[in-house]
Amino acid sequence: MKVLLKPAMKNFVAEKVKSGQYSNASEIVNDALGVLQEQEEFTPKHAAYLKKEVRRGLKQLGSDMVANFDAEQVITQERRRAKKMKR
Repeated sequence: MKVLLKPAMKNFVAEKVKSGQYSNASEIVNDALGVLQEQEEFTPKHAAYLKKEVRRGLKQLGSDMVANFDAEQVITQERRRAKKMKR
């Protein structure tokens, strides 16, 4: 498969590889397509879960239950949970 990228996207890919975030362009394309696939598989079940979690978070905001968190850890946990929901 041959993919043609716009110049701005080519530069973006080159910078990601140069920075060491990815070892090659194929990794970036696969990750990007994975995100696109996740977005397209977003279901009403996912939306209901997110709404519930937002309400819970808003309640916690007004209390002493708010704590520091690692955004990368939260994203990883939510991706795992989303995969389980697909099954």
